[in-house]
Parts: sequence; structure tokens; C-alpha cells
Amino acid sequence: MSPTRRSAVGLWVGIFGVLLLAGGGGILLATPRQKGDAPAAAAPVASSVVAAVGGPKGLYPDAAGRLRVRIADREPARLPSDGVPPGWTLKEFAGHAAIELVRSDGRLAARLHSERASFAIHRDVVVELREFPYLSWTWKVTRLPAGGDVREAARDDQAAQLYVIFPRWPSPRTASDVIGYVWDSRAPAGTRIKHPRADNVRVVVVESGPARLGEWRTYERNVAADYTALFGRQPPRVGKLAVMVDSNDTRGEAEALFGDLIFARTPQGRTEIPTPVLR
Repeated sequence: MSPTRRSAVGLWVGIFGVLLLAGGGGILLATPRQKGDAPAAAAPVASSVVAAVGGPKGLYPDAAGRLRVRIADREPARLPSDGVPPGWTLKEFAGHAAIELVRSDGRLAARLHSERASFAIHRDVVVELREFPYLSWTWKVTRLPAGGDVREAARDDQAAQLYVIFPRWPSPRTASDVIGYVWDSRAPAGTRIKHPRADNVRVVVVESGPARLGEWRTYERNVAADYTALFGRQPPRVGKLAVMVDSNDTRGEAEALFGDLIFARTPQGRTEIPTPVLR
């Protein structure tokens, strides 16, 4: 395959990989599905339930009023443990996934390693951003894809990516809105991209370059405010979360570890990354 053709394939893998996640798996909405946005004005969501695939129980606010989305619903008897974390689903877009659950600096984490691959793990999660607008998470990058740059279609690889997906019915595969938060190799922190070939996908760079390699980093975003700034309207419900790694465009390696994710009603004192004007 020629470099030009390979770059084009890699670009479409990345775009439609995320959109396929939006339509797959049958998201467990707290109220019946309706056309258009997940209905913000429908009947109240009892206890602001967060529904998770694979379990009979939703996740409810803890004593601090937070919704914790665990990187694994249960911890294996022995670590490290190869395979997809319990409660999550694997989607491979290019190459083969390498995933293991590990304990890193005292916390349970999922290690995603890519060798010329592109893959994600995802789970259905329903959250009313009107009630829980803040999302915080932790990750640690140990290897960046050399030359990866979210601003260049031919080099669009990142070691650590978190996608918040907002299903829009009746065509979630093509119409869902997506916000991606990424650690990029070259694009400066604060860069925001509206993807030129996917009008409903926005990407925000929250970390850049190798300075913090090997460190656990914690972030917090007001996702409701991000959605309004990026799409120009009030946010619908969150319907799915995905974490992803890829190095298929740059034909190299990338690796990151991911911890739990938390939705909260108020800021939790995490790092907020400033975002300049949308490009």
C-alpha cells in the first residue's frame, strides 16, 4: 500500500472508529429512545443513574455526590492480567490490541499498548450533564507515537485518548456528537480541532509532548461547558465513554495506562487546560 493510500486509510479508521463506537452495543438509556438528541427534557432520571453494560445495577452517586466509572468492574485475583477489563468492550480498528490490567503506583489501571495498531475499549454510560457536568480522569503515558500530530491527517496518532460520545437518534453511527480529550506528541496543550472530515467530532489536546512521560496525570473538564463551546448548543446526555490508543499512521508504538473516571456536580480541584479559539 502506498504511503498516501495508507494515510487515507488510517484517517478514516480513526474517524469512523469513534463513530462506530457511538452506534454499537445498544446504549442503555434511562428512558426510552427518541429521535434526535437523547431527550434532555424527558422524565427525570431516577437517582441520576449511570447504566453500564454487563451489569444489572447502575452506578449511583457516592457520599461525595460523584459517579465513578471504574476502569474494571472487578479486580482479577492475579495481576498483571491480560485481556479486556471487566465491564468494557474491545473494538479493534487496525492491527491487534494488547491490553492488560496492572497495579501502578497503588492504583488499578488498564495498560493499552499499540504496535502499528488502533483500538479502543468502551462502555455504555448514561450521564445527565446538567447534573454532573464535571469529568475527571487519570492516565499515564509511557510511550508517545513518534511524530504524532492531531493537526495532520497523515500523522493523527495519540497514545492517550478519552472520548465522550453523545448519541443522536435514529442514526447514532453517523450523527452522534463526539468530544475527544488527547495527549498529543506535538500539538500544544489547549489545541482544539474540528475534524475536517467529520463535522460532529471535536478534539481537545489536554497534554503535549514528552515532558510528563511516566507520570500519572489527572485532569478535569467541564464537559457541559466544552460541549456548548464546541457545538454551540446545550449538551444532550452522555451515552458512552471510550479510551483509545493508536500508532497506525506513524507506523510505530504507543502506550498509556488509564485509571478510573469520575463525573461530579462540582469541581474536584483537578487541572483544567485552557482552550483557545476553535481551529
